[in-house]
Amino acid sequence: MKTKLILAILLLMLFVKGFAQEVMSIVSIRPELTERPWIDHSTHHLNGFTIKMVFGETPTKYRHSNLGQITTVEYLDQGQLLDSLDRSDLDTHQKTELRKKFLEAKGGAVNLFISRAKESDANFKWFFIVIRGEDDRKKIMEIDLEYQAAKIPEGNGWWNYTTVLLPMAVKTPFYIYVNDRQSKSLSDFKFLIDR
Repeated sequence: MKTKLILAILLLMLFVKGFAQEVMSIVSIRPELTERPWIDHSTHHLNGFTIKMVFGETPTKYRHSNLGQITTVEYLDQGQLLDSLDRSDLDTHQKTELRKKFLEAKGGAVNLFISRAKESDANFKWFFIVIRGEDDRKKIMEIDLEYQAAKIPEGNGWWNYTTVLLPMAVKTPFYIYVNDRQSKSLSDFKFLIDR
């Protein structure tokens, strides 16, 4: 009996510790990405870039509140990536490994945040991004996102966040398409990135 009680307390402590880590991680994400859904043609200024959501607004009564699904992006050029690494409190080994990856990211990085009502819909295995140039005709690159399980719901449903490194150089303005393989649309979300 005593062993079961100790085991139950240990499991509860692990659960609480894991839950606290999940809550902390959403708090560390830029609030402009997580607070509420962006609406079509809205403009956001992040990291010295202007990001315009061209389309992707979900046509529901919740689209202007934090109850609707959220798909948001922010862009960092390669210099900003490297600067953020220099300011981080990571240990030397972690910084060295990340610096190698960031030096290969000639196009910088896209930070992608999503939230969905269902856990399985917030897994990045369903998503891919497409980068197109200023004329919106030529595909510069397409990147499939890997399996990443959704995080514990925090206010606005099951959520996920990732950084997608862009291996090819891009110049502003350019377009980011975020596509969901489960949808019936050719393109789900389109963002214009400019200086």
